[in-house]
Amino acid sequence: MLLFLAFRFLFYIFNRELFPDLTSEQWIKILKGGFVFDLSALFYVNAIYVLMQLIPFKFRYNKGYQKVAKIIFFITNGLAFLVNGIDIIYYKFSLRRSTLAVLDEFKNENHKGKFFLEFIIDYWYITVIFIFLVLIMIFLYQRISIKKPSYFAKPILYYPLSLLILMGAATLMVGGIRGDFKYSTRPITMSNAGEYVDRPTDASLVLNTPFSLIRTSRKSFYKPDHFFTNEEIEQIYTPVQEIKSDKPFEPYNVVVFILESFGKGGIGYFNRDLNNGNFKGFTPFLDSLLSVSHTSMNGFADGRKSIDALPSVMAGIPAGEVPFVLTPYATNKINSLPSILHSKGYQTSFFHGAPNGSMGFKAILNLMGVSNYYGKDEFNNDAEFDGLWGIWDEPFFQFFANNLDTMKQPFFSSIFSVSSHHPFDLPAKYKNVFPKGDLPILESMAYTDMALQKFFNNAKTKPWFKNTLFVITADHATISNLPQYQTGIGRLAIPILFYMPNGQLPAKTDSSIVQQTDIMPSVLGLLNYNGKIVSFGKNIFDSTHKNFAASYMETFRWIEDEYVLEYSNGKTTGLFNFAKDKLTKTDLQNEIPQRKADMELHLKAFIQQYHNRLLEDRLTP
Repeated sequence: MLLFLAFRFLFYIFNRELFPDLTSEQWIKILKGGFVFDLSALFYVNAIYVLMQLIPFKFRYNKGYQKVAKIIFFITNGLAFLVNGIDIIYYKFSLRRSTLAVLDEFKNENHKGKFFLEFIIDYWYITVIFIFLVLIMIFLYQRISIKKPSYFAKPILYYPLSLLILMGAATLMVGGIRGDFKYSTRPITMSNAGEYVDRPTDASLVLNTPFSLIRTSRKSFYKPDHFFTNEEIEQIYTPVQEIKSDKPFEPYNVVVFILESFGKGGIGYFNRDLNNGNFKGFTPFLDSLLSVSHTSMNGFADGRKSIDALPSVMAGIPAGEVPFVLTPYATNKINSLPSILHSKGYQTSFFHGAPNGSMGFKAILNLMGVSNYYGKDEFNNDAEFDGLWGIWDEPFFQFFANNLDTMKQPFFSSIFSVSSHHPFDLPAKYKNVFPKGDLPILESMAYTDMALQKFFNNAKTKPWFKNTLFVITADHATISNLPQYQTGIGRLAIPILFYMPNGQLPAKTDSSIVQQTDIMPSVLGLLNYNGKIVSFGKNIFDSTHKNFAASYMETFRWIEDEYVLEYSNGKTTGLFNFAKDKLTKTDLQNEIPQRKADMELHLKAFIQQYHNRLLEDRLTP
């Protein structure tokens, strides 16, 4: 328990900028909850060991038997320490304790061993800490001597007493795993951590990674919600929407860029008020493009993982509590932007410089109706391979542009960049070329920005360029040292822009709420599409649309106008005016109860529609 506690403090120390302004009272609650979750994890991890030490047979005192038990103890607890140590660093990128979904996310990668080696080298200090704590565990274990009880030689006492001890220990273990002994209590889950914090984002301090991994090993997916009747819910919120236009369909080409980890914190256009107006950012070309596009100043991701982005961007389906592609509902019938445009005669394709099959993208894109996939295999030049993630963005973006030139118009194509990813390396010729900033990812963003500029320099010479609608967004936000991007809502902040070189879409800096799921209906709206779709986003170019976004990251959020409502465990946990209160410190629940009630109503309807439509396979109109 002491070593688990040590990992909790290490987790906080290395991520303290993500948990600002914790008071002593909050820490007491966190440590109280942490004890509950550590005890549960300890019993999960050591269940085999405890059973071995308590079974009522005399051979358990044999030296060979105890040696096996000791090895099991070291392995199981060592693995628990390992995942706790890895999450100290990985949390900065995922902003949630790792679950079994992390293993699913990376199961298609071909370089898992190399990723792990890179982690050990880059974060050597975590490796040293891990080894040190394991050695402490071994040292303390050796201080324990196991002796036969005084009644060992008397079977009439030994077996009944041993059985009684086993039953007592089993009872205690069940209570520890469940979280308490109340009859009404279910075994605690990750969501129970919210009981010990004032802010949902602090729940990760209560949790530990072994618990999170174990409790998600049995993939329990969604259950039907019944907040409203079928008639009521359709009046409050429905993802079924009709895209209408009185103009004929415009078959513009559609090109969607999804930029790896391009959070708003590194982009100058969104932070012009910083440093007395002197903040330049690390993406000068993207800044110039944002200024001539329909740009959202309040753009939000629908998840925090790369695998969350494709369903959101391509099909208007957010991640929910579990990434959509990792649920059994990923094979539901869906309407997607590629499949809809394919029905209109479009050629469809997707480009990702990683080894083919990476992240499971190829499989999900096939379900979305993308006809052609271009990956590292099709690029066919390992000299441009970064050694880990894929082909460097600069040459792969040129490969993208040149292949678009061979496609029959109209076409839909999307590209997912790879270079702005840990370990944030650059090609040798670009070492020390770009500004570095205070985080390694910022230099990588500058490199990808340069690659994006070279793509557009190439593309604008092509005959298809002026007949193309470009959409640029990020898969998710990333770590930032700027406090406004360390809040619950700030951790979702990303760029979203729509750009048409032919001038058909006027440049506009839009203050309304836009999220990734809005991309599909908005693109269809710009093309003058007519028809019904199911999308959990909206057409932002429809003047009658409701100004909202909804997402889940540690807690549900409903963002509407200048407010964000946070909702967890069946109740609202916070209501903030994020436009005025950028650090979301002032909870307004009691000050504006009607606003709270209205936002909570719509969020519940959103949750019910999302869960029930996935369960009932109703993702098409």
